[in-house]
Amino acid sequence: MSLTDKACIVTGANTGLGFEVAKRLGAQGAETTLLCRSERRGEEAIGRIKRAHPDALVELAVCDLSSLTSVREFIAGYEERHPRLDLLYNNAAVMSPKRTETPDGFETMFQVNYLAPFVLMTSLLDLLKKGSSPFLINNGRPSYKLRLDWDDLQSRKRYSMYRSFFLTKLCLLFATLELARRPGSDGVTITMIDPGPFKSDLVRGNRLIGWFKNLISAPVEKAADNLLFHFIPEEAESKHGRVFKEKEAHALSDYWTDPNNGTRLWSVTEEMLKGTVN
Repeated sequence: MSLTDKACIVTGANTGLGFEVAKRLGAQGAETTLLCRSERRGEEAIGRIKRAHPDALVELAVCDLSSLTSVREFIAGYEERHPRLDLLYNNAAVMSPKRTETPDGFETMFQVNYLAPFVLMTSLLDLLKKGSSPFLINNGRPSYKLRLDWDDLQSRKRYSMYRSFFLTKLCLLFATLELARRPGSDGVTITMIDPGPFKSDLVRGNRLIGWFKNLISAPVEKAADNLLFHFIPEEAESKHGRVFKEKEAHALSDYWTDPNNGTRLWSVTEEMLKGTVN
C-alpha cells in the first residue's frame, strides 16, 4: 500500500504499537509525525526508522500529553507547518497503580488517555477535513460492563489501576461516537479500534502481571497489522462511527450508543477544559 503524500500523526510513537505504526506509515511514503514526550527517546525512534527505511519521511514532535499547554503548542505549530492532515492516530496511553494529578489538576490517566486526545481530535478536525479520505482513529478497548460515575469521572472516590484505566477508554469511546454523529465531522472517518492484546510496557506498576500479559499476548507487529488493516481510503465510508476489535466490527451496546451519554460527557469535558485555556 502506497501512502505517498499522506500526512499522519501518531501519538506515543517512540515505542510499542505507536512506533510500529509510525514506522510502517513512514516506510509506505506517508509524511509521519511521531508525537513523543521524550525528545531523546523520540530521536532514537526516528533513528531506528531511518536505519531501516532511509527514505522514510518522519519527523519528531515533542509533546507532553500531561500538559495541555504542551498539547496546544504542538497543535499550533503543526497547523503552521502542514496544510492538511490525513490520519490522526491517538495511540498514547498511561496506566498508573497510584492516583496522581497533572499540573493542570486532572487525574493523570484521565488527562493523558482522554482529555489530551479530545483536544487533539477536536482542534485538528478542520485540518483533517482538508485531507484526502482522512481518518481519525482512537485506540481503545472499552468494556461492556463499565458505567461512568458522573460524580467521579476522575476516580477521586474510587481508584484502581485497571478499572480507572478502562473508564478513561470508555470516555474516549463516547467522545469518538459523539464526534462521529456531529455534522461538523462530515468527510472525516472517525472510529475506535482495539488492535488486540500485544506485548507492551504499559503495565509498569506490577511486573508479574505485566510479564504474564506479555507472555500470552501477540507480537506488536500483529497489532499494527490489525490497525492498519482499517486505514484504507476506499473503505472509509464503511468505517465511520464504528468500533472494531482487531479486524472485525465490535457490536455497540445500547449504553454506548445512547446519545445522552455522549452529549453529556462532551459538555462536561468542554466545561473542564475552559479553565485550562490561557
